[in-house]
Amino acid sequence: MTPGPVGAHPPGDDRVTPIGARRTSVADLQREVERLSTALDLAETRRRTAERTLADVASMAAADTMDLRARLAELQARLDGATAAPALAAGVGGSDDRTRLRALRRVLLLAGLVIGVALLADGILTIVWQEPITALQQSHDQAALRTDLQGLQRTLAAAPKVARESSAARMRRQALTLLRAKRPDGSALGSVDIPRIGLKTVFVESTVHNALKKGPGHYRGTVLPGLYGTVGLAGHRTTYGAPFRRVDELSPGSRIILRMPYGRFTYKVTGSRITTPSDASALVSHAGTRRLVLTACHPLYSAAKRIVVSARLVSATPA
Repeated sequence: MTPGPVGAHPPGDDRVTPIGARRTSVADLQREVERLSTALDLAETRRRTAERTLADVASMAAADTMDLRARLAELQARLDGATAAPALAAGVGGSDDRTRLRALRRVLLLAGLVIGVALLADGILTIVWQEPITALQQSHDQAALRTDLQGLQRTLAAAPKVARESSAARMRRQALTLLRAKRPDGSALGSVDIPRIGLKTVFVESTVHNALKKGPGHYRGTVLPGLYGTVGLAGHRTTYGAPFRRVDELSPGSRIILRMPYGRFTYKVTGSRITTPSDASALVSHAGTRRLVLTACHPLYSAAKRIVVSARLVSATPA
């Protein structure tokens, strides 16, 4: 086969000619510069994406590490308390010292075995169901959120009414009032019900870590049901109740119901996709649309990607 001129590649070939190779014309040099520039831009884009992904994974890992350290410290404190009493009772000297020492060793061995079994059970439950310790914490938080939501409903119901205002206009006004109120991170906003995956839970304001520990969180910067635009919710898939664990099972037509203090809003899923953690394009509001977007880490046990489920509003009923 007869070689072609150095630096000439088939159309669409993104290979870069080695530095120092002979080129036949200024045009070849210009094309080479363009290819190098394109390759550099692509490499820089991949680097930034990798950095964002690693930062996201590191943030989640740090949060999980803090939780595990707190649980380990609590277990260690209990263990120290359980072993301190026998050690003090043993006293100084005496013929029973060896017997007491053996008993203490058996207690320590049994305690270690119990802790090991508990950690193993915790890991198995996390894989097949969800992380149980944080699930109990989230269950307690949800009880408090339901009380918070009831108070919010009473507050909006007691607000002065506008004469001759339609129900749709009233829902828009109350949604805008609630949105502008800028409720604190982690405070109740409404509830989400997804029959297909058996989910019924209170969602909160904000998607910061401490808010998502309580339940699904509302993306600040997106609208609330009753307003035109995109409503954005995020949730965990393995920890803190794992509310969005099964969102990948939603298919076109699946119903998602958001109950707000001022109305009931039913959405139907239109589709889903997998994207990067830095891709926020799905949360952008478009004129004349009423959409709902659910996001969660993907796949399970990983923060490498995001699953995005989109839905459109099909009905709205005032409270």
